[in-house]
Amino acid sequence: MKALVWILILGAIGYFGYTNYLKPLTGEEKEVQMVENKFDSAVEEYLQAVRKAGGLGMDTISDADAAIRKVRATKDALLNLKRRLKNEVAIEKANELEAKMRNFYSKNDLIWF
Repeated sequence: MKALVWILILGAIGYFGYTNYLKPLTGEEKEVQMVENKFDSAVEEYLQAVRKAGGLGMDTISDADAAIRKVRATKDALLNLKRRLKNEVAIEKANELEAKMRNFYSKNDLIWF
């Protein structure tokens, strides 16, 4: 009886893990995920450039400018992608990513244009 209970528990955990973490993504969802990964990478570059500029006291503005250009490029890529999305889940993820980007822009005094 204990074995049956454990098998049911492990089966439920496996099902939950598959449906929430391992479920295959559609093509549009993968595109949104790629843009999000590029955005996260650009944000990390920007934060590293800001830390380096503050710690060294040197002129490292070009590093931050390059990172900001990457952030803006990902914003443009997302806006272009949102125009052609059809999948509701992908649209929802794109909207969440846009909110994340707008939050980054507002926290870092960048202009959303």
